[in-house]
Amino acid sequence: TVVGVNAMSNTASITAADQFDPNTSNNTATATVTPQRADLSVTKIVNTRTPNVGDTITFTVTLTNTGPSTATNVAVTDLLPAGLTFVSATPSQGTYSAATGAWTVGAVAAGASQTLAMVATVVGVNAMSNTASITAADQFDPNTSNNTASATVTPQRADLTVNKTANTATPNVGDTITFTVTLTNNGPSTATNVTV
Repeated sequence: TVVGVNAMSNTASITAADQFDPNTSNNTATATVTPQRADLSVTKIVNTRTPNVGDTITFTVTLTNTGPSTATNVAVTDLLPAGLTFVSATPSQGTYSAATGAWTVGAVAAGASQTLAMVATVVGVNAMSNTASITAADQFDPNTSNNTASATVTPQRADLTVNKTANTATPNVGDTITFTVTLTNNGPSTATNVTV
Protein backbone atom coordinates (compact mmCIF):
# COMPACT_ATOMS: atom_id res chain seq x y z
CA THR A 1 0.00 0.00 0.00
CA VAL A 2 1.37 3.38 -0.98
CA VAL A 3 1.32 5.68 2.05
CA GLY A 4 4.13 8.11 1.18
CA VAL A 5 3.75 11.10 -1.13
CA ASN A 6 7.32 11.34 -2.47
CA ALA A 7 9.16 9.17 -5.00
CA MET A 8 10.22 5.82 -3.51
CA SER A 9 12.78 3.29 -4.74
CA ASN A 10 12.52 -0.39 -3.90
CA THR A 11 15.73 -2.44 -4.35
CA ALA A 12 16.29 -6.19 -4.48
CA SER A 13 19.79 -7.65 -4.09
CA ILE A 14 21.15 -11.19 -4.22
CA THR A 15 22.84 -11.70 -0.89
CA ALA A 16 23.77 -15.37 -0.82
CA ALA A 17 24.42 -18.42 -3.01
CA ASP A 18 26.60 -21.53 -2.57
CA GLN A 19 28.14 -21.16 -6.01
CA PHE A 20 30.52 -18.54 -7.31
CA ASP A 21 28.84 -15.77 -9.35
CA PRO A 22 31.16 -14.61 -12.15
CA ASN A 23 29.10 -11.45 -12.82
CA THR A 24 27.90 -9.53 -9.76
CA SER A 25 27.07 -6.40 -11.72
CA ASN A 26 23.53 -7.69 -12.31
CA ASN A 27 22.85 -8.84 -8.74
CA THR A 28 20.88 -5.70 -7.81
CA ALA A 29 17.76 -4.19 -9.37
CA THR A 30 15.65 -1.18 -8.41
CA ALA A 31 12.14 -0.01 -9.26
CA THR A 32 10.99 3.52 -8.48
CA VAL A 33 7.40 4.67 -7.97
CA THR A 34 6.32 8.30 -7.93
CA PRO A 35 2.87 8.84 -6.37
CA GLN A 36 0.62 11.14 -8.36
CA ARG A 37 -0.06 14.58 -6.89
CA ALA A 38 -2.60 17.16 -7.99
CA ASP A 39 -2.78 20.49 -6.19
CA LEU A 40 -6.45 21.42 -6.57
CA SER A 41 -7.76 24.81 -5.50
CA VAL A 42 -11.13 26.52 -5.62
CA THR A 43 -12.13 30.20 -5.71
CA LYS A 44 -15.58 31.76 -5.60
CA ILE A 45 -16.97 35.16 -6.57
CA VAL A 46 -20.44 36.70 -6.79
CA ASN A 47 -21.47 39.36 -9.31
CA THR A 48 -22.95 41.61 -6.60
CA ARG A 49 -22.29 41.47 -2.87
CA THR A 50 -25.13 43.82 -1.88
CA PRO A 51 -28.21 42.79 -3.87
CA ASN A 52 -31.78 43.76 -3.16
CA VAL A 53 -34.23 41.13 -1.95
CA GLY A 54 -35.76 39.65 -5.11
CA ASP A 55 -32.64 40.22 -7.24
CA THR A 56 -31.08 37.41 -9.24
CA ILE A 57 -27.35 36.97 -8.59
CA THR A 58 -24.64 34.73 -10.07
CA PHE A 59 -21.95 32.85 -8.16
CA THR A 60 -18.91 31.63 -10.13
CA VAL A 61 -16.79 28.78 -8.77
CA THR A 62 -13.40 28.21 -10.40
CA LEU A 63 -11.63 24.89 -9.83
CA THR A 64 -7.94 24.83 -10.79
CA ASN A 65 -5.40 22.01 -10.94
CA THR A 66 -1.83 23.25 -10.65
CA GLY A 67 -0.54 19.69 -11.02
CA PRO A 68 1.80 18.09 -11.54
CA SER A 69 -0.60 15.20 -12.28
CA THR A 70 -4.02 15.10 -13.89
CA ALA A 71 -6.71 14.92 -11.20
CA THR A 72 -9.42 12.28 -11.71
CA ASN A 73 -12.85 11.71 -10.16
CA VAL A 74 -12.88 15.28 -8.86
CA ALA A 75 -15.97 16.44 -6.99
CA VAL A 76 -16.94 19.77 -5.43
CA THR A 77 -19.83 20.48 -3.05
CA ASP A 78 -21.64 23.81 -3.25
CA LEU A 79 -25.12 23.87 -1.69
CA LEU A 80 -26.97 27.19 -1.57
CA PRO A 81 -27.72 28.41 1.96
CA ALA A 82 -31.16 29.40 3.22
CA GLY A 83 -32.15 32.78 1.86
CA LEU A 84 -31.13 31.95 -1.71
CA THR A 85 -33.38 30.08 -4.14
CA PHE A 86 -31.74 28.04 -6.90
CA VAL A 87 -32.48 29.15 -10.47
CA SER A 88 -29.91 27.38 -12.68
CA ALA A 89 -26.36 26.02 -12.85
CA THR A 90 -23.96 25.87 -15.78
CA PRO A 91 -20.85 23.72 -15.26
CA SER A 92 -18.10 23.97 -17.88
CA GLN A 93 -17.61 20.23 -17.33
CA GLY A 94 -19.52 17.52 -15.50
CA THR A 95 -22.91 17.76 -13.83
CA TYR A 96 -24.43 19.69 -10.91
CA SER A 97 -27.23 18.59 -8.58
CA ALA A 98 -29.16 21.42 -6.92
CA ALA A 99 -30.64 18.96 -4.42
CA THR A 100 -27.29 17.85 -2.99
CA GLY A 101 -24.98 20.65 -4.12
CA ALA A 102 -22.69 18.06 -5.73
CA TRP A 103 -20.69 19.17 -8.76
CA THR A 104 -19.29 15.99 -10.31
CA VAL A 105 -16.38 17.39 -12.30
CA GLY A 106 -14.46 14.30 -13.49
CA ALA A 107 -10.88 14.68 -14.75
CA VAL A 108 -9.02 17.99 -14.65
CA ALA A 109 -5.69 18.16 -16.47
CA ALA A 110 -2.66 19.76 -14.84
CA GLY A 111 -2.72 23.49 -15.54
CA ALA A 112 -6.43 23.47 -16.42
CA SER A 113 -9.44 25.11 -14.78
CA GLN A 114 -13.16 24.33 -14.78
CA THR A 115 -16.00 26.64 -13.74
CA LEU A 116 -19.49 26.42 -12.30
CA ALA A 117 -21.85 29.37 -12.71
CA MET A 118 -24.80 29.22 -10.31
CA VAL A 119 -27.75 31.61 -10.54
CA ALA A 120 -29.93 32.22 -7.48
CA THR A 121 -32.70 34.56 -6.34
CA VAL A 122 -32.25 36.48 -3.09
CA VAL A 123 -35.21 35.76 -0.80
CA GLY A 124 -33.62 36.26 2.62
CA VAL A 125 -32.89 39.58 4.33
CA ASN A 126 -29.78 38.63 6.34
CA ALA A 127 -26.19 38.14 5.18
CA MET A 128 -25.63 34.75 3.55
CA SER A 129 -22.36 32.93 2.92
CA ASN A 130 -22.17 30.46 0.02
CA THR A 131 -19.28 27.97 0.26
CA ALA A 132 -17.70 25.63 -2.28
CA SER A 133 -15.43 22.79 -1.13
CA ILE A 134 -13.41 20.16 -2.99
CA THR A 135 -14.70 16.85 -1.63
CA ALA A 136 -13.04 14.18 -3.78
CA ALA A 137 -10.11 13.39 -6.07
CA ASP A 138 -8.09 10.23 -6.69
CA GLN A 139 -4.73 11.98 -6.37
CA PHE A 140 -2.99 13.28 -3.27
CA ASP A 141 -3.43 17.04 -2.78
CA PRO A 142 -0.28 18.53 -1.21
CA ASN A 143 -2.06 21.76 -0.22
CA THR A 144 -5.60 21.48 1.17
CA SER A 145 -5.67 25.02 2.57
CA ASN A 146 -7.08 26.30 -0.74
CA ASN A 147 -9.77 23.61 -1.13
CA THR A 148 -12.62 25.77 0.22
CA ALA A 149 -13.82 29.22 -0.82
CA SER A 150 -16.80 31.37 0.15
CA ALA A 151 -18.64 34.43 -1.11
CA THR A 152 -20.96 36.45 1.12
CA VAL A 153 -23.93 38.51 0.04
CA THR A 154 -25.59 41.07 2.30
CA PRO A 155 -29.02 42.13 1.03
CA GLN A 156 -29.64 45.85 1.18
CA ARG A 157 -32.17 47.02 3.76
CA ALA A 158 -33.66 50.47 4.16
CA ASP A 159 -36.05 51.14 7.04
CA LEU A 160 -38.26 53.86 5.58
CA THR A 161 -40.69 55.82 7.75
CA VAL A 162 -43.20 58.50 6.83
CA ASN A 163 -44.67 61.17 9.07
CA LYS A 164 -47.38 63.71 8.22
CA THR A 165 -48.39 66.87 10.01
CA ALA A 166 -50.74 69.79 9.33
CA ASN A 167 -49.86 73.34 10.31
CA THR A 168 -53.19 73.54 12.11
CA ALA A 169 -55.47 70.78 13.30
CA THR A 170 -58.52 73.03 13.65
CA PRO A 171 -58.76 75.34 10.63
CA ASN A 172 -61.73 77.47 9.73
CA VAL A 173 -63.64 76.86 6.53
CA GLY A 174 -61.87 78.82 3.81
CA ASP A 175 -58.47 78.69 5.54
CA THR A 176 -55.41 77.57 3.61
CA ILE A 177 -53.52 74.84 5.42
CA THR A 178 -50.20 73.13 4.80
CA PHE A 179 -49.53 69.41 5.12
CA THR A 180 -45.89 68.39 5.60
CA VAL A 181 -44.81 64.87 4.72
CA THR A 182 -41.46 63.77 6.10
CA LEU A 183 -39.82 60.64 4.66
CA THR A 184 -36.90 59.25 6.66
CA ASN A 185 -34.51 56.42 5.83
CA ASN A 186 -33.20 54.80 9.00
CA GLY A 187 -30.85 52.64 6.92
CA PRO A 188 -28.63 50.82 6.91
CA SER A 189 -28.68 51.01 3.08
CA THR A 190 -29.47 53.82 0.70
CA ALA A 191 -33.04 53.53 -0.55
CA THR A 192 -33.55 53.87 -4.31
CA ASN A 193 -36.61 54.34 -6.52
CA VAL A 194 -38.67 55.42 -3.50
CA THR A 195 -42.26 56.50 -4.12
CA VAL A 196 -44.70 57.98 -1.61
